[in-house]
Amino acid sequence: MTGIYQIWIIPDKTGLTPRYEQHRFEDVQGRQLILSPDARDGSMKIFQDMTLWRWTLKNNETSEYVTKKDRHIWIQVVRGNVIVNGVKATTSDGLAIQNATNLQLSANDDSEILLFDLPQR
Repeated sequence: MTGIYQIWIIPDKTGLTPRYEQHRFEDVQGRQLILSPDARDGSMKIFQDMTLWRWTLKNNETSEYVTKKDRHIWIQVVRGNVIVNGVKATTSDGLAIQNATNLQLSANDDSEILLFDLPQR
């Protein structure tokens, strides 16, 4: 599935020259790193202590995301139906999650989410 996303993230420093970046990512199954502070694994570099994951789940697939303490997670459901730690969400829904280090995800349909792992401030 092809999608175009425009995402604005406030950098962790002031005075940086504004910039933008475009990148076409392969349509892979599972978890794919899109943004990171160190541009690892082919991701785009971001000036913030955060990561953005594109995650596809097949119908009835379950998975887990483990994060460090004091992180804020935002999940945006791009398509499908998912359950995150017992909370149901469907296409276009967003979930804000705080103070959880272990997320249990399951899909009721072929689904895609964006998972933002952000610092708590």
